[in-house]
Amino acid sequence: MFPDHGHRRIAVASPDDIATARRIAAERADGVLPVDEAARLDRLVAMLADYALGRPDGTILIARMRSGAGVECLAYDRDPKTVALTPSTPDGGLPALDAALESVRGEADRFHVHATPGIGLALLARVLRPGADDAPPAGTLAQAGAVTVERSGGDAARGGPFIDHWFVSCAPARGGDGPCGIALMVDGDTAADAGPEDGKGQSGATQTLSAHPPTMMTPAVVRQMEAVVAATVPGLPAPVVVNAIRRDLKGRPELGLSHDRTLTRIGRSAVAVLRFDGGAVDYTALGTLAGAVVRRQEITALGARWAMIGFNPLAPASVHLRWAPGEHVVLYTGGCARLPALFIHRDLHGVEPTLAALVLLRDGAVSDDDHTVLVLRNCADCVPANAV
Repeated sequence: MFPDHGHRRIAVASPDDIATARRIAAERADGVLPVDEAARLDRLVAMLADYALGRPDGTILIARMRSGAGVECLAYDRDPKTVALTPSTPDGGLPALDAALESVRGEADRFHVHATPGIGLALLARVLRPGADDAPPAGTLAQAGAVTVERSGGDAARGGPFIDHWFVSCAPARGGDGPCGIALMVDGDTAADAGPEDGKGQSGATQTLSAHPPTMMTPAVVRQMEAVVAATVPGLPAPVVVNAIRRDLKGRPELGLSHDRTLTRIGRSAVAVLRFDGGAVDYTALGTLAGAVVRRQEITALGARWAMIGFNPLAPASVHLRWAPGEHVVLYTGGCARLPALFIHRDLHGVEPTLAALVLLRDGAVSDDDHTVLVLRNCADCVPANAV
């Protein structure tokens, strides 16, 4: 089942695709938006899809917001005629847009746009339920934004559930420790991703595994990982959190992961844990996840050890790096390349993190795969002094 936090991606190439986008928006609004706001969302999506229809590679992405505040619509194109946005007022206020995008902005509760001259336009529009607010809570240590999409063909192409996952939580100050946060990313594989060595008819250990249906990464396993991460105390080092995930999964017989040999069968799934406070990040990753701390003109990679949750018995490698207010961390799953460098080249330092993640996805995806791009901005300079 496609998760609520995932973005349904619609390539708008015909009027039928506009109808598809409106249908998906209605599905995402069900149970989230009341009738009036759902109708406003429908108008917004119809106008946005009509705009995308006339652009090269015009694409819309729609998702429920993880906070439950409303429905998020993203859009991008690859129009080489794109020019830089100019302020609509002398004081450098809102950018001047054409009539179609002005209409979209008029329907949205939140609207952000970014243009890369000669490359394309990207935008974010949200419709919120009455009384909801999508702004980060006061004193939030880091602002997070993410885009999660599935490969073309969905379950039919994957042969299993969509299980890329991300989770970010910030904790308030405790004693003299100050506020901190933690992020989890999972790049999951399913049965369809198994190699030839995993098939039946092989000899030795493979035959033994084939006799017992393997437990692949599933939504239940991912939820359990998130529960472990959410329960860890603030300041616990990232490698300890990863080892806690390992121990917990081994101790859950209902997940079928009690024996190490079976546990290795979820190993193709990569996991990353990032601990952060106002001045530094502590990062551990197993597998194919990549990331970096991105400064104005400098990138420091977040290292990882090739390993699997159930395979490599060694302690996971960890890296500890400084980051300052206004700097970013970019994390991403397989199938993307050069995203930290793109962050600088596209001048995304002041861009809303979700919109920044969208631009990175548009310009940095190099293969048709499930993709998750997570952007964290250090907001420690906005935290009240008495909380640090």
